[in-house]
Amino acid sequence: MTDRGPLAEALQLRLRLAKHLAQGAGELLRRHAGQLTDYDEKSPIDLVTAADRASEAWILEELRAADLGDTVLAEERDGPEGAAALRDRVRELPWTWAIDPLDGTTNFAHGYPAWCASVGLLYYGRPVIGVVANPPRGEMFVGGAGIPATCNDRPIAVSPVATLSRALVVTGFPYDRRQRLPQLLGWLGAVLATAHCVRRSGSAATDLCDLAMGRSDGFYEIGLKPWDLTAGHAIVQAAGGQLSNFAGKDHDVFAASTVASNGRVHAELVDLLGAAGQKVPPRAVDQ
Repeated sequence: MTDRGPLAEALQLRLRLAKHLAQGAGELLRRHAGQLTDYDEKSPIDLVTAADRASEAWILEELRAADLGDTVLAEERDGPEGAAALRDRVRELPWTWAIDPLDGTTNFAHGYPAWCASVGLLYYGRPVIGVVANPPRGEMFVGGAGIPATCNDRPIAVSPVATLSRALVVTGFPYDRRQRLPQLLGWLGAVLATAHCVRRSGSAATDLCDLAMGRSDGFYEIGLKPWDLTAGHAIVQAAGGQLSNFAGKDHDVFAASTVASNGRVHAELVDLLGAAGQKVPPRAVDQ
């Protein structure tokens, strides 16, 4: 991205809109918090609440009102089928919004304070804007291509931790975790045995923002979708971090595996996950 000209102006216009969307969605979610009476099960372990629907409907209406002509990928409206349909052509599209109206829905449904609204933007398939509003913490994260990484307008950066043995690593589990237990436990066991410790918040966007802020040093997960990843990817990169898939190849928000880190422990974490993955029966993980 250049720092002047029509493209930069278009990016700044969308950055202002992304902040508006994340902040407004965060406020809407905050008003719903603690009043949960309506939710459905997409599956026995995958919930959708009235707050998800209300947040997404508001975001989509604001995007329609902005009338930019951009492509929009929204979790509740489009789902995995919509993401799969867009995957092969996203690199041909100049602007694609990836919206998670409530990341951490299970937490939200249980009153556990780890959830957020995540608004990301892709430019020909590459994450260029990320804004994440985290009402339980009173935090707003911003970052992207040529956009400094900040939390509540203060600069942030990844940690200086240089070895996995001193790293706090964060992970999450996919919705089909019951079918993947040997694989998931193989990775988890390897990381537990090597890293300083492991955490799991239940919100990938929150995890990536914490990594960008230096609160953790590494992150890995499978089964994430573009709305989970786009905003956090942009923020982590802006904060000086590194992302790849489990094979160490360049990260794609449509891929099925994600490793993120402060960059200093990245190769060690990728190698560890690769070695652990070879010790259990393989599954269809996109490497």
